[in-house]
Order: sequence, then structure tokens, then C-alpha cells
Amino acid sequence: MSPARSETPLKAQRSWRLEQAEASRVASLDETLISAQVRDDLRPSLAVLLTQRDLHDPDVVRRFLDPRDRTLHDPELLPDAAGLIARLRAAGADGEPVLVVGDFDADGLTGAAIIIRALRAIGAVAEGFIPNRDTDGHGIPEGALDAAVEDGVELLLAVDCGTADTERVAQALEAGILVGIIDHHAVPEAPAKAAWLVNPNRPDASYPFPNLAGSGLAFKIAQGILADHPDRREILGELSVLAMIGGVADMVPVADEFRVIVRSALKVMNGLGRMPVGIRALLKSAGVEGPHRVEVVGFTLAPRINAAGRIGDARPALDLLTTDDEVEAAELAATLEALNHERRDLSREAIEAARSTLGADGLAVPDSTRALVAEGLVAVRGEWSPGVLGLVAGRLAEEFARPALVGSVASGAADETLVRCSIRAPRGFSVASALRAIDDQLIRHGGHDGAGGCTFPLSRWSSVTTGLAAQFAAQRGQQAPLLSVDLEPTVGARSLDSLAALADYLAPTGIGNPDPLFLFRSVALEQVRLVGDGRHARLTLNIDGSRTEAIAFGRADADGHEGGSVDLVARIVQRTYRGAAKTELHVVDLQSAEERG
Repeated sequence: MSPARSETPLKAQRSWRLEQAEASRVASLDETLISAQVRDDLRPSLAVLLTQRDLHDPDVVRRFLDPRDRTLHDPELLPDAAGLIARLRAAGADGEPVLVVGDFDADGLTGAAIIIRALRAIGAVAEGFIPNRDTDGHGIPEGALDAAVEDGVELLLAVDCGTADTERVAQALEAGILVGIIDHHAVPEAPAKAAWLVNPNRPDASYPFPNLAGSGLAFKIAQGILADHPDRREILGELSVLAMIGGVADMVPVADEFRVIVRSALKVMNGLGRMPVGIRALLKSAGVEGPHRVEVVGFTLAPRINAAGRIGDARPALDLLTTDDEVEAAELAATLEALNHERRDLSREAIEAARSTLGADGLAVPDSTRALVAEGLVAVRGEWSPGVLGLVAGRLAEEFARPALVGSVASGAADETLVRCSIRAPRGFSVASALRAIDDQLIRHGGHDGAGGCTFPLSRWSSVTTGLAAQFAAQRGQQAPLLSVDLEPTVGARSLDSLAALADYLAPTGIGNPDPLFLFRSVALEQVRLVGDGRHARLTLNIDGSRTEAIAFGRADADGHEGGSVDLVARIVQRTYRGAAKTELHVVDLQSAEERG
């Protein structure tokens, strides 16, 4: 029996603004797009999308659209890179042992794996050391120095960490160990005195694309290490897959040379090169079908690589990324698959407990001593694994539509006990600037626009959370709650296949080069089915006489509106399921058509 029709109109969650492109610049691109062999029917729309992305110079546009573009910057333009590359090539020639320290997240693990694989390719004896999230925290752990001393290693590389590890680097130098740092994190006034500090954020750096993550910088060093290797192109193609995973997981803009790296990686993953054995095993274990797109990183690869470090030892992930043995890779992939399931269970339990503490489940009274719901912030603390804090914060930020802080601390802990926190925020908020504004209350902190973390004594819980709430509330007041829409296809030209082909010209997409958002007006809503514990809505739409599937995350309010007409903003998603290619819409926002006004 069909549910009763809702009498309450669907309301949009944000105001929509259809972006406009300068007509003269759009027109000027026509000849360039003809020479790039863009489909005649898609040229006008593509010209609009490119202009909106500030791509209008003919040479820049041709390079952007050219799938054969392999333009990479000279790695020796990075500070200290020339010296480090020379030292590593010497290590390879002498068969010298090198210890590579990475971080326990996807960027740090893939970055360490890139350096290890490149060094092994030139003859060095490279091994890895990954800190434990719970016992070591971020940075070069004491155990790494102990291991280096015990094994007689005289060269240690820190990847995706180390810039601020002044004490540990000094200890290494006292022990006769040279340290090279390959990192992208903020450079303090007094950085670690390593022999080589390859960091594009150094004040003296002038690298053309300073946004690479740790894995991307590791790829650049590998590019230099392998300069005259006979299998250079094949190895770099393999390493580009790891660099893509780390960079996409760390939200690097898919622009400039990172877009070239991503494009190369996707070619390799789709059969035009040698994929790392461990990645192939991970895809098989997860049951993922090709052709692969950038989304495979966020939905499949990064969560599984991160899983080990989130709930225990990240070593299995590093072993998977560095092995060339298919049997070992299959075993390690199965281990990560199991850990990912465990991570999901832990995350689900933590999310339920956090919602209960906040009173968001409708069953419990909010616990005011451990939770805060304010205009600018939702904050909650509990006895949760530090590895799931970011996941819980992300879910709460989505549910409450504001920044969320989630802390880990034992029940009944003393006031001086440190609370470890992760923060996630919707687009438009800067976590880093909010943390900087209250840094006098924090022991440690770091972050960027959408995410960050901090540590502070439990006694400061109230002052820290209320201080951050005020900072984020001020940021919210400075921004308009707008949803920027790229294009409104005309009625009769809204075929999903055509729009998917249009979006493909912009691929690979991601941060800095997002999937285009399309506006569809007066679409018939034929059916609604709630999924995901009733939180999301799977929609059947009729667009210009063609039945279309769509998913609207977090829009359970669509239930009961079958038979009506809606306006919606959505992106095109292409995937393969059970061998069949499928194109559908992912709805970003929607409203009843009569709400248009």
C-alpha cells in the first residue's frame, strides 16, 4: 500500500544560485573545443563549464582536455630535493639500508610505500616503520630511532611527518643518523634541523604547485630517484596509483600536476599499465568492478588502507602497499577487509553513543557535562577509539549541518587528563583558523578548511568547545548559505548519457575541479524508497519521458511526495554493478516545484 501523500512541501536546505559565465569568453572557446574534437552538441555547455572554472586560455584548455598530457614539474624545484635525490641515488648504488617512517593514514602510508618501492628499484635496502596512533601519535616515533640504531641504519626518511619534530631529529643526529624529511604540513618558525627538508610550505620555497600531499611529494622524489632507470615510465605509472590514493584521501586539489598524476593512475588502474599488486588485491577483496574512477579512492581504497591504523597497527597496510607477492597481497587484503568491517562496527557504535549523549536519538536527555549543541558547533566526548573520532565527527557534521567536535577520554578521568579531538566541518568553514583563534587553550592543534584536530586538558572542555562554537558561529555569519549550480540543461537535452559525456570532459574531478552540478526543474517524482536505516531516499524520477534512478542522502523527508513534481540539484554518477554500467543522479538538494516561488 502506498504511503499517504504528504501535505507539507519539500523545502531546499540551501538557496540555489545558477552561476553565469561571461558570454564573450564562452564564445571564444568554440574554435578551441572544435580542435579538441569535442562533440558538437556538447560544445556550448562545456564552454560554459570551463569558463566557470576560469579556464579560457586556449593553450590551458587544450592541455586540460588532452588525456595524453604528461606535464610534471622538475622535482628539483622543491627545496632540498636535489640534495636528497642525490643522496638517495648514492644509497641505491651502494645497496645501503634506509629506514622510511610514514604516518598511519592513507597519505602517510602511500607516501612511505612510494619511497620504499622507488629505493628498492634502484638497489637500496629500504624498510618501513609506521607509528601507532594510540601509543605514538603523529610524527617520528622513538621506536623508529631505536630500530635504526639497532640495524645500523645511517639514513632515515620521514614521509608526511617530521617538519616540527625538532627533538626527535636532534636525537637522530646525536646517534649519527642523517634525516631527510618529505612533508607538506605547516612549517614552524623553528623547524626540525634535518639534513634535507623537502616541504613546499617553507618560506623560501617557490614550487609551481605547492598543494601536493605527502604522497605526492614522495612521488616527486621518486621521479628524481628513477631519472635514468630503464623501467622508469612503468614504475612511475605504478607509483602514480599510490600518489593518487594518498592525495585524494588528503583532499589535494585535482589540478595542475596532481591532475596529471590522477589521470595517469586511472589509466594504469584501467589496464594501461602495471597496477600495484596490493591495490589489485584490495579491489578484488572489496568486490569492486571497473572501469575505475576517482571515486574508488574515497569509497573503497582509502577506507581500507586507513582501517588498520584507525583501530590498531597500520603495518599490514604498509606491507600490502609494498609487496609484489600475489599470495601475500591476497592475505593482507583479506586482513584489511576484516579490519574495515571492524572499523565500521566501532564507528557505528560510537555514532549511536554520541547521538544518545547529544539527545539526538529522541530517547535520551542530552548530557550537558559531555555534550554541547550550539549555533556554531556540536561537541561530544566519550570513551571511543581515537581512530574513529573523525568518522563520528563527519557524520555529526552532516546530520547537524554545522562543525562537529568529537573527543576521546576515559569516563571519570582527572581534570589534567588530555582529551584528543577530531573536528569536521561542512564546506565554507575553516577549522584551522578557528583553532588558531583559541590556541592559547590547546596543547596541540592542526587542520585545514574542512577538518582538523586538537588536544587539551579535560578541565578546559567547556571553554574550548564554547570558544570554538563562537568562532564557527562568526564564520557562519560571514558566509551565505548558497548552493552554487553550474548548469541548467534545457528540457529535451537532459539525457543522463549526454550529461555524463559532458562531465567526462572535466574528468578526473575532485577537490578544486568538482563534478558539475546540474539543475533539473519540474521533474516527476514517481517513487521514493527509504534506505540506510531510513536516513536516505532512493528516488525514481521521470525526466523528459525517461525513467531515472537517483539517491538523495539525508533526505528522508522526500518520503510521501510520490506523484508530485520536484526541482533538484544533482551530479551525474557512473558506476558498474554486476557487470552492467549504470548512470544515476546523486541529489545534492531538492524541493517541491511549487516552492520555487
